[in-house]
Amino acid sequence: MKRIIILVLGLCLGFFSGFGKEKDKSESGEVKESKFGATPYIYTGPDTGFGVGAAGIARDFLGKEARDFTFSVSYTEKQYQYYSITWQEPRLFTDKGFGVVSLGYENKPSRRFYGIGNDSDKDNVCSFGSSYIYIEPRYDYWFLTGKRRLGIKVNYRFASFTPEDGFFDEYDALYQRPISMVFPSFDHSDDFKSGVVSGLGALLVYDDRKDKFPLGGGRDEVVYPYKGGRQSLYLAWYNKSLGSDYDYTNFIMNLTYFIPLGSDQNVLGLRGAIDIKDGEVPFWELSSFGSESTLRGYNDGRFRDNHAAVFNAELWHAFDYSFHLPGPLKSFVVKAPMLVAFYDYGRVFNEIEEITEDFGGYHWSYGAGFRFIISPSVLIRFDYAFSDEMSAYYLTAGWPF
Repeated sequence: MKRIIILVLGLCLGFFSGFGKEKDKSESGEVKESKFGATPYIYTGPDTGFGVGAAGIARDFLGKEARDFTFSVSYTEKQYQYYSITWQEPRLFTDKGFGVVSLGYENKPSRRFYGIGNDSDKDNVCSFGSSYIYIEPRYDYWFLTGKRRLGIKVNYRFASFTPEDGFFDEYDALYQRPISMVFPSFDHSDDFKSGVVSGLGALLVYDDRKDKFPLGGGRDEVVYPYKGGRQSLYLAWYNKSLGSDYDYTNFIMNLTYFIPLGSDQNVLGLRGAIDIKDGEVPFWELSSFGSESTLRGYNDGRFRDNHAAVFNAELWHAFDYSFHLPGPLKSFVVKAPMLVAFYDYGRVFNEIEEITEDFGGYHWSYGAGFRFIISPSVLIRFDYAFSDEMSAYYLTAGWPF
């Protein structure tokens, strides 16, 4: 089944304007004025149906450089609901410290479930519903800043998950089956029940990526990476002493590299990642694959298990071309249109030993796409992917890695 996500940027309603009277001087001495951008959108897909939403970001909020506030809301005809808010506070406690708070709510009446394991049968697809609430405060401290950045991010994560039988109105006969019909023992087990995870985590990151369109302010994000890389190690500990219903640990290693091929217009991007979860892991926290950022060409949550490994490669050519949108939208600049080819490769594992012993059973996909950047920092991405199960279209925002 083709997954089509259509994201229509409502630029006619978007705007960048002064917001607030407070001003702040950047490190260069430049006086900063806060800017606000809002983007309504619509989208559709086999899981969600047609949906409408809005997203926005306030850069240098209330005049303080790198103080950012973002929000996103959406609702679909299948009754999917998404709400999220993120606040970033720079120079917290120290000039090298950032405070970040994220919180959100999701409600999905029908989601695909294929069972657990790397060999789960696609014909076992069925439906379950869920609601999910999370809050995550985090503190970032950078030991090194500038061209080479070394830092640590310490976070607390609380998430509540409530599963239920699927509720749907779909033309896919297999997908219409509730999880209680296909996996009755799992549906009535302790694995398929409401729960809370609560834990502490720490991320060690080294980042020497070069950005063609840097945002400044010490922000930990890039708009157009063309050289260098980002390597990170994450360790999280969930325990009942912290209010969690489950005791387990999570280790993630993520390596990304960007290699310019002659110039910053031709770039090879590589990503390798390993996700290991050990202990009493709830099924909704299992490593999973199948989405626009892991294995394109597979439905979301196609493969689930304790551990996972993934490799992604992208080769793109960016054209040295930009233009202002006309009329009242002239403050928006469309730049760096790109043609992209990509390859995704990954699988899930039940036991840790399998990661180094079992080199078979990997799933793959490949495809091509088109991308462009809307100033100052929004990447619009269209990908068309092929796998041995399906082909899929993706039109969304942000880099896959």
